[in-house]
Amino acid sequence: MRKYNILLLAAFVAGSSGAVSAKGLSGVVLDKRNGIYWQDNADSKESSQDWDDAVEYCDKLKLAGMEHWRLPTFKELFSIVDYNRIKPAINPVFDFTQEGTYWTSTTFATNISRAWTIDFRTGKSFYSYKTTNHAVRCVKNVPEAAAKENK
Repeated sequence: MRKYNILLLAAFVAGSSGAVSAKGLSGVVLDKRNGIYWQDNADSKESSQDWDDAVEYCDKLKLAGMEHWRLPTFKELFSIVDYNRIKPAINPVFDFTQEGTYWTSTTFATNISRAWTIDFRTGKSFYSYKTTNHAVRCVKNVPEAAAKENK
């Protein structure tokens, strides 16, 4: 248990996201701090998939003319939690958020049939069986040239 508390503390110390609306990219939020784009469209609010389908969904996603999306890591998803807000407890730059649990790509270390999730009603993290349905918000790494322009 101590190990998981340390993980949560480390993620919290990492600070809040530098997320801003991505100019000219519909349905996308730019996270300057982490160097990633976030999916922010109706699908990120309406989705409900098991973990394997969520991984596949992100892999096949085409959004704002971009491909090669993925599920966020625990640290990435945790970085957009805003504990000054509830229902949803997320950075207010995001327009589409289900007040519920979202998948991360991070498998639970002691049981690979589970993965970490974050509940945006409260910002709390849990691990869930990968066969359970949760919402999906994909991310994409910002290309290195674009990342330098955005600093």
